[in-house]
Amino acid sequence: MAIVAPVGPQRPNRAADVRTVQTLLNRSGSPGATPLRVDGVFGPRTADAIARYQTRSLRLSKPDGVVDPNGPTLNRLGRDHRGNTTPTRPVPRQPARAPAPAAAPSRTAPAAATQGIAPGGLSEATYVDMAARLQCETAAIKAVVETEVAIRGAFDGDGRPTILYERHKFSKHTGGRYDRTDPELSNPVGGGYGKFSEQYPKLERAMKLNSSAALKSASWGAFQILGENHVQAGHATVEAFVAAMKSGILAQAEAFVAFVLANRSLLTALRARNWSTFARIYNGPAYRKFAYDDKMRSNYLKYA
Repeated sequence: MAIVAPVGPQRPNRAADVRTVQTLLNRSGSPGATPLRVDGVFGPRTADAIARYQTRSLRLSKPDGVVDPNGPTLNRLGRDHRGNTTPTRPVPRQPARAPAPAAAPSRTAPAAATQGIAPGGLSEATYVDMAARLQCETAAIKAVVETEVAIRGAFDGDGRPTILYERHKFSKHTGGRYDRTDPELSNPVGGGYGKFSEQYPKLERAMKLNSSAALKSASWGAFQILGENHVQAGHATVEAFVAAMKSGILAQAEAFVAFVLANRSLLTALRARNWSTFARIYNGPAYRKFAYDDKMRSNYLKYA
């Protein structure tokens, strides 16, 4: 789990860091304690919760009420937490024209009223889970989601995962077999995306030509992971990957964690907030054309 600056009395108390600490404190299970509001504001209740945690868990006779990056309080909170975004039961698809589904309350997640909903329809608690496993800031993960699906969201109006169909990927996975007969669907040159509303019709047409290649040629959900990366995202087949993307937002979060952990360079770039390197690996060599690195950098500052 990462925070950038100390949280506590007369400390910087960056909003993103305070939210992380508040979420971890809520999950520490202090008996009889009312859950903190995860609002990123360091106030008397958060200060008291830190001090009580230090007294109870660290056995400090004189708690200082400060959570330092890589300090004993944060490390202990992280060990208590052991984040995991995996739901305890299948998560239903998003209802039509409703917000994307968030994590269901469980023994590791505070009530929705205290955790809030963050970019992409993921709960603040889920972002903290993911950051704990990737050992990065929540703001860094939010920057990726905001860049990928800021306008559209993780699901469309029919409850399907948001996709972007890549014609050059279909050409690659079919050996160019359909380049001449169906250039809109299969083309060695990328682009020609069209409107958001055109993505599923293109995918469905391509699936009639080659179903597996078509699924590999679309990017899916909140994190826009390409189907061709299904193994790195934790799924043996592209069909299993797509089924998971359809099952709910938490499965999409799981896929992102697996995908980043599978690439050491990508993980290092995310932790260091090296957006040029991250975008080059995550979005491909054309990342500069679409200013992915600049957008991630700007979105990170929005949530940091």
